[in-house]
Amino acid sequence: MSATPPAPSKRPRIVDAAFWCWIAAAALTALLGLLMATQSAASTAPFFRLAGVLLVVVGLGHGYVAGRARKRQLRFASAGVGLAMSSVAFLAVLLLFGSSIVGIIFVASIMILMITGSVLIQRGSAQEWFEAVE
Repeated sequence: MSATPPAPSKRPRIVDAAFWCWIAAAALTALLGLLMATQSAASTAPFFRLAGVLLVVVGLGHGYVAGRARKRQLRFASAGVGLAMSSVAFLAVLLLFGSSIVGIIFVASIMILMITGSVLIQRGSAQEWFEAVE
């Protein structure tokens, strides 16, 4: 008799849900960054263009990290949580500069998706799947 349970071979649904939350957030983050970086108004401050480029890079990076986490690599799952939380903090700072109500709702939806994906990937069943030895 074995004291340890057999390693689950099938990916839990919670990991898939976290992955899709992160992918949606990554795509929306990159889209927001592209919109900010390509504003043609003369009044657009260089800070917003730089923030837009940074958001594009963060969105692409977060998509990559999410894909690697879905392939059962715990360090990328942990890195994804860290990247998501730092992105949420950066987006919160951007909200302080003001925007239209549509912009606020757009950024809030990105933040909610990032937080939701991070919470799901830290749940017990997901952590057991990552830590299981095959």
